[in-house]
Amino acid sequence: MKTIIKKVFEEDDPPDSYIKRFGDNRARALVSAGEWTFASKSLWKEKIRDAVKKEEKVKKPKKKKKKKKGSKKDE
Repeated sequence: MKTIIKKVFEEDDPPDSYIKRFGDNRARALVSAGEWTFASKSLWKEKIRDAVKKEEKVKKPKKKKKKKKGSKKDE
């Protein structure tokens, strides 16, 4: 897997539109076409992966777990 970034992008574009992760062959093809260039994986982690995790944590309310009562067998 390789991380690639567009050479020209608008600053108001979301990061997932100009930072992508592709397989080696697909990434090489896009970079050789000239519109994309290789980038560090840490850039992708910071802008895409970790940003999504932070949003998910805020959205999910915590649920309280109910304690199970011990069941007794009738003899």
